[in-house]
Amino acid sequence: MAEKLFLFDLSKDALTSNLAICGQDLNNLIVDFGVPGFIIPPGPSNNPWRAYNRDGSVDSSGSVENLGYGIPLLLPDKTKARNLLDQMLQKATANGNPGAARVAGVDVTPYSMNLAPQGQHWCAGSGRGYSYATRRRAHQLIESEALVDNELFGRDVKILVIDQGFNKDYLGSLNGIYGGGMGWIVDGKVKIPGEGKWPYTSLEQRHGSMLLRSLVKIAPKAEIRDIPLIPERITDVGYFALHALFAFAFIKALYLSKQGPWVLLNAWGVVDRFAEGLWGSYTNNRDHFLNLMIASIAEKHDVVFAAGNNGQFCADPRATGYDAGPGNSIFGANGLPEVTSVGAVRADGAWIGASSQGPGPEDFQIGNGTVEKPDFCVPSWFTEDHDHFLRSGGTSAASALTAGCIAALRQGWGTTAVSPAELRAAIRNSSRQVAQTGWSARTGTGVLKLGSLIGQPPIV
Repeated sequence: MAEKLFLFDLSKDALTSNLAICGQDLNNLIVDFGVPGFIIPPGPSNNPWRAYNRDGSVDSSGSVENLGYGIPLLLPDKTKARNLLDQMLQKATANGNPGAARVAGVDVTPYSMNLAPQGQHWCAGSGRGYSYATRRRAHQLIESEALVDNELFGRDVKILVIDQGFNKDYLGSLNGIYGGGMGWIVDGKVKIPGEGKWPYTSLEQRHGSMLLRSLVKIAPKAEIRDIPLIPERITDVGYFALHALFAFAFIKALYLSKQGPWVLLNAWGVVDRFAEGLWGSYTNNRDHFLNLMIASIAEKHDVVFAAGNNGQFCADPRATGYDAGPGNSIFGANGLPEVTSVGAVRADGAWIGASSQGPGPEDFQIGNGTVEKPDFCVPSWFTEDHDHFLRSGGTSAASALTAGCIAALRQGWGTTAVSPAELRAAIRNSSRQVAQTGWSARTGTGVLKLGSLIGQPPIV
């Protein structure tokens, strides 16, 4: 079976140079393994993403350098793909620069993190207590009133919603602030930010709409931008990892170079590692270019990921038995030490059996320590106070609440005074313990507790 690989670097010159270190030539690779009909793109970048203003016009401001240059490859089978990657790493290592081999990688298949099937432990619609609590109860658990008491509403903070896309008119109906976003053109297919189209799903029930409700409730003054990375159909973007690298390179060059603070919400991840191609090449490989790119962004900006919905008691039905439970359910960028990975509890603090369990990927260890992901938990599986048919579920909902809280806090705590790592540590240290002292594979360090948190770092 053919295997998808990609070549990527921030520019054509950088890609050509790093391939040479790996003993490869760009033209020869395309001749041998190029997608049929593919033509080498002219110019320094072939990034398909474009920035749009809030009025829908194309934003032509900002740098056009280092936006990325990528090439899709199609290897005959897994063995040849693995051999090519191994040969490149060996040659780059022999030339004293093993990092050059990052320019070649394996494609991945993403999913949103919003499913909540019934299961043996507590899952949506089963178990005791509040099967579906209300938003009011969820906010009470994390002490969100502390944000209001300190007048922290996310003013001057920008949130990038990296997901399936949301509808800007729906955001307006929530009294949220739309800041434009990014769109793309691939093989004649066009994606425009702020449209939020999703087949067979009503506007209020769409994944992006669910995320917006939590963001606006917690951080009503934050500016929210749409980055529709996850396609309606996986076939709409043939090489997702390459598409994502282009997106994050664009974000880094045109958005994050401007005044923030910036919060990046990612309610997506890998559910089934068998869909990865070469198992572990992204999910358990810190040197995959997509992981390196996201980790570099997270060092300076708050990057929030949903931990995943592959908990042992009611895992996402798209997952295999190998991809559920402790140590086998948080993959790839969702488990990077630099990002904030969020699990889910119900509104009374009980862990939800669908929430992915740590530790994170073994290859992501720093030193001999455990990859403590999830970092902490936040409520999910709740309804709106005024409409019990509007439900927020999965670790997607938990990650949206978290991103909103961080955006609100960033109004007072700038990243120059409190780094993303320091803020994450403060949240972990102030969280409410659920089952044990210290870090837990199910709930991390406990449940977010804003009342205790706000007294820790300095307000600037």
